[in-house]
Amino acid sequence: MFFKGRILFYPLLKKLLKLLPLSPTAINNVKVKGGALYIAILVSIIIGIILCMFIMIANFNQRNVTKYAQASQLNFNLQSAFEMAQSDYFTEEKNNKWIKNTLNEDSLKIKKMYWGAYLLITAQTKNRHHSLSQSGLYGSVMPSDTGLMISDNSRPVGLSGAIVFKANCYLPKAGIKGVFIEGQSFINSPQNTGFTKISPMQIPLVDKGIIEEIKQQQNNSNVYLDSVVSFLPQNYDQSFNNKTIVFEVSGQLNNMHLKNNIKIIGKNIEISNTCTLENVLIVCDKVKFKEGFKGKVHVIAGDSIITEKKCEFNYPSSFVLLPKESETNTLNWIDINEDCKFYGGILALNKSDNQNSTKVFIKLNGKCEVNGFIYSSDYLHLQGKMNATIICDKLLLKTPSAVYENHMLACEIDPKKYSHLLAIPQIFKKTARLMCCQKMN
Repeated sequence: MFFKGRILFYPLLKKLLKLLPLSPTAINNVKVKGGALYIAILVSIIIGIILCMFIMIANFNQRNVTKYAQASQLNFNLQSAFEMAQSDYFTEEKNNKWIKNTLNEDSLKIKKMYWGAYLLITAQTKNRHHSLSQSGLYGSVMPSDTGLMISDNSRPVGLSGAIVFKANCYLPKAGIKGVFIEGQSFINSPQNTGFTKISPMQIPLVDKGIIEEIKQQQNNSNVYLDSVVSFLPQNYDQSFNNKTIVFEVSGQLNNMHLKNNIKIIGKNIEISNTCTLENVLIVCDKVKFKEGFKGKVHVIAGDSIITEKKCEFNYPSSFVLLPKESETNTLNWIDINEDCKFYGGILALNKSDNQNSTKVFIKLNGKCEVNGFIYSSDYLHLQGKMNATIICDKLLLKTPSAVYENHMLACEIDPKKYSHLLAIPQIFKKTARLMCCQKMN
């Protein structure tokens, strides 16, 4: 027999025997027959439990490794999708359609469209069990060597106040002249001569395909694919993976906090400073941002865009003025007021070559700051701090007392300050490498 008399390992056995019908106290008075069988069973149970735990841990680790590998593969798929969207491989036939991966069972879907003046790319990828999606706004790399370019109209440019060029400025061959305007005489900066270049006869034209994309947004041609609503809660965030929410507004917009895939449409819209808009698209005839507004918006207007004092438009924002074709000689404008800051692209485009048709005009107040890109097919009032690349057909200075053609007043032009950080709207031929402005879910 294994056991004679008292059990040698009494404390340990007492705990083990609690699992059996035998009372622990009876061990002092009763000899246990067949105790080895009981011990073997108990040891087998314990070993079985331990082995089960090891199997469960191994399975858990294996599932985690598999899940991590699949998640990593989906992330690689997203990166590949954004690269594909920028390549010649991606054509219009592949837009917003699932593409099968030939190496595995994963699939990709890429959707390209314009959101304001920037290109919006939405990528989705999926496998048997998981899916992942992301969106991004893209533009061209901001040039650091070009500060200003105007058409050569064979007339000298009148300069008044402190004028500072910190990059190449292309002016008419007739040169510059100092003038006295609004109590300010011309103060020349020493480096201006080195940065002054001869301008071309005509400024670069906007790609017609880009204008067509903007016209489609302006005409709301895709509304039938979107969700049109007349009411939204005060706080609303719509993912770019879902349908665009089209919000019809008439009059003033107050106390709204809207984000991402939301399009606000209307005739005349006023945006109060109690509103917070982020990545929202506004399509209208006229829009006015009230004093103190802060946000990140994209605007396409047919008549005018006005910002009151102390507004701030964070990067990437875009203003696009694209008037409807008209035979009447009218003027449509973008007005950036005092103490405003703008980060992104400001475009005033004219679709017609008719000299008697509608003209576009951008007015930049002397105390405003624009960082990014400015383009006007016709006129530009140039004044203030411009950390931007500026292209316009003609300069037109409007002061309280008079209007001066081919003049600029108290202006600093320095595109180098943010050229390595900012992406600007890609409005010329689609040959330049794209740069991501912002990634969104």
